[in-house]
Amino acid sequence: MVAAQKQTLPAVQDTLVDVGGHRLHFNVWPGKAPAILFEAGGGDDLSTWKKIVEPVYRATGATVITYDRAGFGKSELNADRMSLHAQVADLKSGLAKLGVDDRYVLVGHSFGGYFSTLFAAQYPKQVKHVVLLDAAHVAFYTDARVSSFQTEYAALKAKFKQEDQGKYWMLENAMEDKLEMAKSPFPASVPVVDVLAETPYGNSEAERAEWAQVHEQFVAAAPNRRLIKAAGSGHYIMSDRPELVVETIAQAYREGQGGRKE
Repeated sequence: MVAAQKQTLPAVQDTLVDVGGHRLHFNVWPGKAPAILFEAGGGDDLSTWKKIVEPVYRATGATVITYDRAGFGKSELNADRMSLHAQVADLKSGLAKLGVDDRYVLVGHSFGGYFSTLFAAQYPKQVKHVVLLDAAHVAFYTDARVSSFQTEYAALKAKFKQEDQGKYWMLENAMEDKLEMAKSPFPASVPVVDVLAETPYGNSEAERAEWAQVHEQFVAAAPNRRLIKAAGSGHYIMSDRPELVVETIAQAYREGQGGRKE
């Protein structure tokens, strides 16, 4: 377990940043570089990280950034900017305006794995390490599975469109997102720790077994990838095993500070 540093906690910058047509909500704990950028799962906002943000800051002293994706939490939504590539570009724009657009350690949970993957694919020289927490890998999402997902939630589309546009666009763009991700594989040059829950995502034992198999195949595809199985954890590993997640991020951060050979 990481020994907590006893530094005085900084004032957290809680701000809305205009990224062109809409504003994204960020919380920034100022510290050293590289920054640690958290990507929440589908339907979640930055509050999903509440158990671990302060411990991660104390363990690393890094600039720690959580934010709400467009349409969630306090972030606004621009319907013309809801593709994955557009959302990552808007995120990068927001980070630049905050003055933290140089080097990153990424942490992505569930659907946030898509965003961490795409961010790393677009900016591989700036991403020093990635920690994935029971994260989505596109290989799991067959056409049939995505179609089934859209059918399952079709009855809620009208309700979401009126009351929860963030979820509406997640549902509406599910197949497009899958196709985008299939063209943006995780870069082999970026080191990653893939943390798999003991009871991972899935609606059945067969689905959970396939989810785990996809994670194992992902890790086996490059030498700088490591799999950790989080005993006693469900899909929300950061809630069920916060100490493991903090230690894993702190270790990745130490490695990321050392830099990579390009």
